[in-house]
Amino acid sequence: MIVGHGSVAQCLMDAVQGILGKQSGWVAISNAGLGLKELLETLEKAVDELSASHDVVVFSDMPGGSCHHVCQEIVETRSGVRVVTGTNLMMLLEFFVKRERTGVNDLLALVRERGRDAVRVI
Repeated sequence: MIVGHGSVAQCLMDAVQGILGKQSGWVAISNAGLGLKELLETLEKAVDELSASHDVVVFSDMPGGSCHHVCQEIVETRSGVRVVTGTNLMMLLEFFVKRERTGVNDLLALVRERGRDAVRVI
């Protein structure tokens, strides 16, 4: 699941699918027009749907924002849900390429490393 401000989540997934092709088992959620309560309810519903057949990893666009705060609530109330915040495109590409063949703990370590390595000043 990807959650973000405005159209960030959908734009990131559009980019992932433009590079890797159509992906299954994910949802993009925007906070546009939603208060914290409505955003939390939307995320909880998506977690319920995705957790029926997958481990749930939630990617949040930035630390400290409303999306991040709602993700923190999800982690505190739902077992087995992981959150990655400060998401960039390289992290998502790593995740979708390796999610079927890598355990969630190892995958999240790889995702974090790939995202950090992708940030460069030129």
